[in-house]
Amino acid sequence: MCHYRFFVLFTVLALKSVECMFVYYQNYEFFSTIKLNDYNGYYGNVKLLKYSMPNDVLSAIWRLQLVSSESCPSTDVYFYLEHSAYPVISPHNRTFPYYFNGGRLTKTMIKKSIGGSNQNKQDVYLNISSPSAGNWFSAAFTDSQDRKIKPEILKSNCTYFLTSSLNIWQINDTVVLYPNTTTQSRQHSDFKIYKFMSTTTGPYLSFNIKLKQSNSSVCTVKSLLKQSAFPDMKNFKNNDDHAICQSSSSKQCSLSTDYPLANSWYYLGITSECNYSIEVALSNNCVESPFFISNKTLSTIMESTFPGLLKQKKDEFCRKLFQPIETFRFIGPTYFSVKYYFNSNHNRSNALLIRNEKKPYFIEFLVDQANNGGTLNFYLVNNLINDPNLYESDFLVNKASLFPSEKNPKNSTHSSKSKTSNLAEIKVMLYACLLFNSMSKYKNCPDGFLLSTQSFTNIFSNFQLNVAYPFMGKWYLAVWKECFNINTNESVTCPTDFVPHALIQISSDQCANDYCGEYGTCYIINSQLNLVSACKCSGGYEGYGCTDGRNAIPARIYLASVLFLTTSNLVFLLPICLAIYRKWYIESLIYFYNMFFSTFYHACDQEFYSFCIFNYDGLQLADFISSYSSFIITVLAMSSFERQWKVFTFFVGLLACISIGLYDRFSYSTFVVFLCIAISFTIFTWIKICISKRKLYPERRQLIRYYLPGFILALTGLLIYSFLQTKSNYWILHSIWHMCMASSIVFFLPKEETQHFGTDLSGENLKVALILDHVTTTTATSSSLSDSSETSNSPPTSKSLIHANVTEISLLEA
Repeated sequence: MCHYRFFVLFTVLALKSVECMFVYYQNYEFFSTIKLNDYNGYYGNVKLLKYSMPNDVLSAIWRLQLVSSESCPSTDVYFYLEHSAYPVISPHNRTFPYYFNGGRLTKTMIKKSIGGSNQNKQDVYLNISSPSAGNWFSAAFTDSQDRKIKPEILKSNCTYFLTSSLNIWQINDTVVLYPNTTTQSRQHSDFKIYKFMSTTTGPYLSFNIKLKQSNSSVCTVKSLLKQSAFPDMKNFKNNDDHAICQSSSSKQCSLSTDYPLANSWYYLGITSECNYSIEVALSNNCVESPFFISNKTLSTIMESTFPGLLKQKKDEFCRKLFQPIETFRFIGPTYFSVKYYFNSNHNRSNALLIRNEKKPYFIEFLVDQANNGGTLNFYLVNNLINDPNLYESDFLVNKASLFPSEKNPKNSTHSSKSKTSNLAEIKVMLYACLLFNSMSKYKNCPDGFLLSTQSFTNIFSNFQLNVAYPFMGKWYLAVWKECFNINTNESVTCPTDFVPHALIQISSDQCANDYCGEYGTCYIINSQLNLVSACKCSGGYEGYGCTDGRNAIPARIYLASVLFLTTSNLVFLLPICLAIYRKWYIESLIYFYNMFFSTFYHACDQEFYSFCIFNYDGLQLADFISSYSSFIITVLAMSSFERQWKVFTFFVGLLACISIGLYDRFSYSTFVVFLCIAISFTIFTWIKICISKRKLYPERRQLIRYYLPGFILALTGLLIYSFLQTKSNYWILHSIWHMCMASSIVFFLPKEETQHFGTDLSGENLKVALILDHVTTTTATSSSLSDSSETSNSPPTSKSLIHANVTEISLLEA
């Protein structure tokens, strides 16, 4: 907390040094603590947060409190920040699909290591100077390099938390400028901020700063212009829209921007050594005259003949020209499915004829919460066609004959006709610039996405562009044409009777154009009430559209993994057959159940070559229950309970395994506790027999020949399962785990039913003593009666005597 107060104090002092009049501090927004997930190449693991930024903010500071639980390994925490859009991230530098613009990647990012040798609690600060007003979005996650698969009982219970807060500094006395009004100001050595609300969209917006110097000394004025946010006064010369004027060279300093947007704030920062005044000039859109007529009489005739063809403004034609095209949108039935259509009564096919090479078309469309979590798609097809508008084309071709040049009128006519005859020597290029919240500098397109294609007759050319997670607000697509000589590549006048015909499709959809390729599946994600779509890749593929295959697993490896994981369960046929042979029928049924569902679960749990007999969740639950039951049943079969009690414990164990699977099938700790209880019962019966017989049980020979190899196999399988499995070798080591556990059952399964525990051994000794006594008596009687046996018709035999003895014993038992 002390570091935080020191940082706030330092920031306030820095802001005071700027002396921007009245600055006040406000704790604007605070987020509760959230738990961070490991990225693992899937955008669904990212936590998204939204912050609201007001107007007139000089500085904004994000305070991030990172906390990890005790004894956690070192992990990198990422925090991305983006204005008006969800961050587009690629922490592992994965590629995007071919038509996607990689420049859309979010650049504002903080990476911090926490845990391990680092502190478990850290405060991180992110300062943004002159932030734009509106919504800001952040993406936070951890990135662990440990890709081993471990059971829950062996995993470290590490959790990472993030608490964020947004602190802002606002200026509350910004001077508002108005059109056609002069604003006076005195000299000041520090920057002063003015703002102007543009109410209409025009060709240009100009701020004229007039200097008022009373003495002969040189006066210097520095001015800076920026849209939607305060100018960055620290990096003055790094801004494009800046000007430095001195009174010795000029009495006026001007800053202007092309194509200002309606309902948008423009901020002007000024520092001056003398008094000055500010005037705002906002030009309206106008139509360019196709040619200049110096003769006023001819101009009057043409205006009366063709009204509206010639439009002049104080004898000056507009040079900043554009043709706006509004759109309406159709929202589809699925998330982020939106299509845009031209809002024009005479054109609903989204088709444009690019006639004027000096006048661009600006297609305007809106992106908001309906489609900001998807992908914005642009598709343009064009070719050269004969201009169907004969009025304009014919007039432009014959204008030279109506108003011939004084020196060489024939050359002018020849030049007009040569445009058609020399079409093979002209390269017609169609350009498009996609801009967000701006229409200025569209030709260079420094802040947008520039596309270009050549137009041909009878040949269709096209280009495509996709933008992931587009910015929320107004977008503009500027479309224009330029012509060049094929041989010299010099700019030439475009032909008038052949014009580019462009078909433009603008839409948005889920994920990568509603298609994640062959190796991905599109999901809709709700993260902190922020809806986005993202591809979940498989087969080792990565990237936004699952097209980065640098770590892809070959198909032959996948086929081998399916075969290994399924056929390795056939080893369970050995314990099944052995259990049937030894008349352990309940155990054989459990082993068959385990083999069956483990086989089909692994056949279904595949990214490729999968086969599911029913839903995946049901197969997974059955596999876990059968695996747990096989352990419990085998341990209980080794005990020395009487059969009736052993069957009872079997069903108790089976019901416990079902309960564990339904509660939390991945809770290995619960299963281990229950398995230890079963082992304790078995060992208890062995100890009881050892005490009663006063000798080792099970016998030494059985322990060495059977239980020792079985224990080694089971221990080997557990070690492999717990410590050695990774994502790359899972299919091999997990198959070995199957074989080890199935083979160990063959050694653990007893040969015959043992019922020593719970039997009265003293009664058995009494029975044996009685039998021996009767056998001795029978021997003496037979010797004394040897003489009389000759005269007897039916002498007694030893068999009858033994039967009599048995009868007598049964009577004694009764």
